[in-house]
Amino acid sequence: MNLETSFKRKVTYITGIVLLLFPLFYLGQPATSDPDGGRGGKLAQLRAENYLAQSNLGEIDPVSSTMQLATFGLRPIAVIVLWEKATRFQKMEDYDNVTATVNQISKLQPNFVSIWKFQAHNLAYNISVDFDNYRHRYQWVRRGIDFLMEGTQYNSQDAKLVQEVGAYTGSKIGGSDEKRQFRRLFAEDDPFHQRMENYGLEMDSQLVAGVDGKPDNWKVANRWYQKSEDVAKFSDGGIRGSWLMFYERKPQALIYYAISLEDEGYLDTNAQQAFATAYAGLEELGSLDIFSQFTGTTIRLNQGPELQRKLDGMRIEMNKLAPGVRQAQRDKRFSELPKPQQEAINLAPELRTEYHQRMVQESTEALFVSETDVANAVPEDVKEQALELAAEAEALAVRADAVYYMRSMINYDYWLKRCEMEQLDLAINARKTTANADELFVAARLQPAREQYEKAWTMWTEIFNKYPSMITRDTGQNLMPSIGNYVELLSQFDEEVPEGFALQELVDLAEAELAPLPESNIQFPSPANPDRIKGEIPKPAFPSN
Repeated sequence: MNLETSFKRKVTYITGIVLLLFPLFYLGQPATSDPDGGRGGKLAQLRAENYLAQSNLGEIDPVSSTMQLATFGLRPIAVIVLWEKATRFQKMEDYDNVTATVNQISKLQPNFVSIWKFQAHNLAYNISVDFDNYRHRYQWVRRGIDFLMEGTQYNSQDAKLVQEVGAYTGSKIGGSDEKRQFRRLFAEDDPFHQRMENYGLEMDSQLVAGVDGKPDNWKVANRWYQKSEDVAKFSDGGIRGSWLMFYERKPQALIYYAISLEDEGYLDTNAQQAFATAYAGLEELGSLDIFSQFTGTTIRLNQGPELQRKLDGMRIEMNKLAPGVRQAQRDKRFSELPKPQQEAINLAPELRTEYHQRMVQESTEALFVSETDVANAVPEDVKEQALELAAEAEALAVRADAVYYMRSMINYDYWLKRCEMEQLDLAINARKTTANADELFVAARLQPAREQYEKAWTMWTEIFNKYPSMITRDTGQNLMPSIGNYVELLSQFDEEVPEGFALQELVDLAEAELAPLPESNIQFPSPANPDRIKGEIPKPAFPSN
């Protein structure tokens, strides 16, 4: 009886084990990396649907300690070991092994986005600068971008990672000290263009073609930014972080493309058309619904004038409900200000010193009369209506302030005006004349150079009179070397820059930025004086007479 019971129990266990193999196979069958292979079991399919499928362990060295750790479920430790190896190889300047090790890290944790970002930056920015030849530096920048593109394969729902590819393609190639050489190498790099094509970018499109018909790095960056927006729109991940910083990248690439054309001497309709395209991109940005953390809602950058008109209308309506109340409130607050602040406000703006300006700024908040303040001071019969209007007006004011703040964050108004200004024939002619003057100066033809410079300054004066907001560091960046040449040219004639020089404001701006900062008297504890209190202003070593 006991033997029969034991036998039945064994048969039952074996049958159960065999039966359980079928659901285990259904659930746990691994997927294969072969595109013609199966999708695997249910778990493998769920990993694929959620972009967590990893079938690339076979690409790791099978006899390495890394593979041994990974197969025993110690993948994080294996990554740490490899990361230490990569750091050690980089210190030894063994860059081939750095690349091989980084590739193994990406195979172990392909869905860990930070690995792709960190190591791509390491390749493109840190390792590349160790080489003297710009062609070698370009190859390492290319490897960094290629590494990022590979990362987008495993993290296709991460819009920020896709955007990083555009940032490296634009800023690293087009913003480095070697940007002229890098841009030329990129335009001629057909194998790299094919790699980008393989990752889903249309490299034979006019949307990426520069003046010479070859792919331009800034326009390619613009297409990567568009791709990142598409990912954010259609994926579950959406946009992490600031929406404004995310969406500004696309038109920004077009602006830098137009500026690059001018820097490279394309002072013609090509540059004008590029700025027109950038202007259209900025207008498109202005019409997007962008989430604002300031208001907790979406707003548009081009809503500012509309919101201000509505707000002005509400204030007029409020003033009708309570005539004279707003001014009476302000006069009362003015009378309560300290005497120095009152005197500063009453002083004509052109006579105010820095001290007076500070007094005026300090009093601005105290003098501000909100709509709620006005509503609380109206007669009782209209108070309820006034309070409702005040609440609506102040909510609208918050939205208007958010629009203004967001526009100022990305210098939106400046770039919109800059793109408009650069399309003028006058602006193109001014840049041409300035470039001709520079060439004459380098050729030591001083008198013709002087004539051309002064002709150019007249054109720039006309432009700045029409667009006064253009007198900034960004606009003057290209003009300052030419102004420097002009100053040196005048010295050859034993002359100084004439009083009332047309571009004196740009010169003053540049000198203010180059002026050294005053040395701070605040010191910290040091080995020579360990007893000094942190932040203490040191006393003179010797008493002054």
